[in-house]
Amino acid sequence: MAIFKQQKIKVLLYGNVHGAYRCENLIKFLLDSGYYVSFVYPDFYLRGRGKQTFFTQFIRKVFSKFYIIELFVKAALADVIYVLPMSANFIQSALWMSRLFKNKLVIEPYISMYDTYVRNKDDIQEGSNAAKKILKKDRLAFTKTDYLIHLSTYELAYWAKVLDIELDPNKVFIAPLFTEAKQTLKRQFMQDGILNICWWGTLLPLHGVDNILHAMKILKEKEIPFTCNLFGADGSGYTERFHAYEKKIKQNELSDRVFLRKDLKFSDESLPKYLVENCDLALGLFGDNERARNSATPNKLVESLAMGIPTLNMSSPGIKEFFNPEVDFWTCEPTGESIAQAILAIINGTAPTVDWEETRLKTLKTFSLTRYQEVVTKILDKVEDDLPKE
Repeated sequence: MAIFKQQKIKVLLYGNVHGAYRCENLIKFLLDSGYYVSFVYPDFYLRGRGKQTFFTQFIRKVFSKFYIIELFVKAALADVIYVLPMSANFIQSALWMSRLFKNKLVIEPYISMYDTYVRNKDDIQEGSNAAKKILKKDRLAFTKTDYLIHLSTYELAYWAKVLDIELDPNKVFIAPLFTEAKQTLKRQFMQDGILNICWWGTLLPLHGVDNILHAMKILKEKEIPFTCNLFGADGSGYTERFHAYEKKIKQNELSDRVFLRKDLKFSDESLPKYLVENCDLALGLFGDNERARNSATPNKLVESLAMGIPTLNMSSPGIKEFFNPEVDFWTCEPTGESIAQAILAIINGTAPTVDWEETRLKTLKTFSLTRYQEVVTKILDKVEDDLPKE
């Protein structure tokens, strides 16, 4: 409850803008809908730039925790604190303020920090103090907030087992990924006699790039005419992973067929434009691990299908929440051999028949911005209903 009640509820957005596309659409929607919106952005205080003098380093260190003061002031005036996607690291301070000022707390975890940084990235050693701290924050984020928005029910159930928690179904709302897909496929399949394969995403074990490279090696050995462009997305540890895969491509003698690129991206529409004009087959997620098998529908799968691009993705239970595999797109097991065999079937015309236009329309309807906005509105309406009436 805000100290000074307004006719419209006040929403305090708290966290860093990591999932920029989701965050920017959330902010625009809240403003367009007439909510009072403010923002506490910790990285504004915590990040430095370039070489700094002793004085500037001292000043930055002194001011580095000032976002807590800003949070305190704004939380006192807010009706709801909304922790932004991928900002669950700030859950403890959000909970403190929520309890102090009796306002509602909403969170979009987007990922489980423990599952991502401890169990899958190996950034933090399992059993370490740092891992225990992250586990505690995850448990708070998933169980102590008033409302939780996530991408899929299946992935939440998986994380509940990993974190050893019970989720309150009355607090959980599902809002899948969304895409606006301004581009649609213009290319005829293998119109130049060459299969142009494309993949995009972060170069993490979750995504199975090693399995893709194995498949490409098999296809080359079978003298299949193809090219494969891998578009790496920026992120933590990106440079090291990029160079490591450059080396693997060279070691596997694939440099004439497989091209690792970082020149195109979705944010400026350069990558979608390239894909609809040049891609015959999009590859999705192929990580042969527990995290990949239990993940929500991957971004790249939604993006490719929304553009009408024929797509091959690993077979996993999680994608059945929104799709009908082998009807809506092609699937195979997450191994190099299985990927290669599936691609050979696609080239030979023996893969299952898919109506890609029907899949495109289904994807746009299921993974829509409107659906996300409806979920956010429903939660904020509940917040407003719970406020004391004047």
